[in-house]
Amino acid sequence: MLSFRKACIQDMELYFHWANDSLVREHSYNSKKINLEDHQKWFVSKLNDEKCNLYLFENNKKQVVGQVRIQKNKMYEAVIGISIDQHFRGRGFSKIMLKLSTDSFLNTNPKFLLNAYIKERNLSSKYAFEKVGFKFSAIINYDNIKSFLYVKKNFIS
Repeated sequence: MLSFRKACIQDMELYFHWANDSLVREHSYNSKKINLEDHQKWFVSKLNDEKCNLYLFENNKKQVVGQVRIQKNKMYEAVIGISIDQHFRGRGFSKIMLKLSTDSFLNTNPKFLLNAYIKERNLSSKYAFEKVGFKFSAIINYDNIKSFLYVKKNFIS
C-alpha cells in the first residue's frame, strides 16, 4: 500500500538524489547532471509555487518510493512527471502513484488537462500512463526529441 504527501524542504536532498539517478537523467529531456546549488534554488521555488504539486510517495514501512510532479503551465493545462527510487522499480508502483496523484489533482482541479510527454524509447512509462487512463494524443517533437504525448482529463467535468 502506498500513501502520499506534499514534499517539504526536508526532502530536498532526496529529490536531488533522484534527479541525478542515471536512469532518471536518461529519460529526462535535459540529460545533464544537476548541481546541488541549482537544485536547491529549483526545489525551493517549486515548494513556493502555487502552480506546482510535488507528491512524495511512501510505502507502509514509511520508505520513500518515488515522486510525481504536476506543474500547471497554461490555462487549464498541466504537465506531469514521475520518478521511482531505484530500489522500488519494476514493482508496479508507477501505476499506483500516477493513479493516486492524478485523481487527487483532478479532484481539486476538475477542468484541467494533464499532459505527459514521454520519450519514444521509454516504453515502461508509456505503458504505465496508459494503464491509469492517459490517452494517446500524438507523436510530437518535444524539446527536439521525438516523443509520445498522452493526456488525461476529468471526464466528470
